Amino acid sequence: MELVIDKIKKEFNGNQILQGINLVLESKKCHLLLGKNGSGKTTLVRIIDGELKQDSGTMHLSDKQTLLLEVAVQYQDFNIFPNIRIKELIEFFKKITKDYYFDWELYELLEIEKIGSNFVKSASGGEKKSVAIFLAVLLNKPVIILDEPFADLDLEKKKNLNQFLIKYVKENDKVLLVISHEVNEYKSLFNTVSIMDKGIILESDTIENLQNKYSDTSILDIENIFYKVTGKRLVESR
Repeated sequence: MELVIDKIKKEFNGNQILQGINLVLESKKCHLLLGKNGSGKTTLVRIIDGELKQDSGTMHLSDKQTLLLEVAVQYQDFNIFPNIRIKELIEFFKKITKDYYFDWELYELLEIEKIGSNFVKSASGGEKKSVAIFLAVLLNKPVIILDEPFADLDLEKKKNLNQFLIKYVKENDKVLLVISHEVNEYKSLFNTVSIMDKGIILESDTIENLQNKYSDTSILDIENIFYKVTGKRLVESR
């Protein structure tokens, strides 16, 4: 199975946000979408999710003509149903999802049981992130998009989530797209890296191929590859 994105363009107020995006994302692999704020990543995700409509271009999943209802997104900000308990939120999603997938391993490593009685509005950033990731998997869609999944999680959860996702993409016929600025510590997760700047995909390949293409004498990490391609630092020094 493949998610094929072909010549997607989007303009806002005369500004070309996406300038003909072309990507092919295979299932059973994890794809990293890398770009600074304002590069067009969020707009592209909203189009894939169906929240926005592209001005031109097409997307399809294998032999299906549309992505409608085929995508689950864990957005960075999670504030839905603030006045119900987390365990009630999960039960609600189970009821409205015909073929939901309750992954006990993910449930335990994110420690959802411990926070189940908490109201969504009172949950910490890390707790909300854990719930959002769990729900994205629960929805059991062919395409899963995780937006900064490692942010706000403690070190142990980050490490466990990384290992879970490596196994998950190998064992399930899903297209997994990750947007993250925490990349070098988790590079074993990513099968391909797509580098985006000013609404254009500048590179899309395996880490090894990008290292071979852009390295001179030293082995490059993902952040340095990004700098070589764009001339920009992925994370500004403090």
